[in-house]
Amino acid sequence: MLNKFAICIACIAAAAVPSAAVPATMGFNLRATVKVHCDIQHQSTDFSVSTTGAVSLGVFREYCNAPGGYNLVLVYEPGSLRGARIFAGEDVIELNGSGIATLSRVSGPRNRQRPISVIPGLTGFDTDRLDLRLIPLG
Repeated sequence: MLNKFAICIACIAAAAVPSAAVPATMGFNLRATVKVHCDIQHQSTDFSVSTTGAVSLGVFREYCNAPGGYNLVLVYEPGSLRGARIFAGEDVIELNGSGIATLSRVSGPRNRQRPISVIPGLTGFDTDRLDLRLIPLG
């Protein structure tokens, strides 16, 4: 028992005395890789028409952790919605009937919620499908 106690005291004394071989501070580097994940969720509301003629399509939440940013893309039936104006928060585009349009380009990761509405073109709503997609960049 006495030998174990003496060894323990010697270890504590050695640890308390700084040595040139033992650095004063120690550290480690930690690196983690997070998979890029982009998600968009739409929440519809009762369709209402504003005084400007815009039809509310609800709100959507966009989340994307891509460090290089992302594009928010609207996909619809080619040949439809020609001349319709889409409002997504502050972003506004006019559709040309091509079937795909970029609503916004974001330069980094983002998590936000925005309202979405549309002012129909001359053909009105000639499709029943609008898909919002987030496309990670770089």
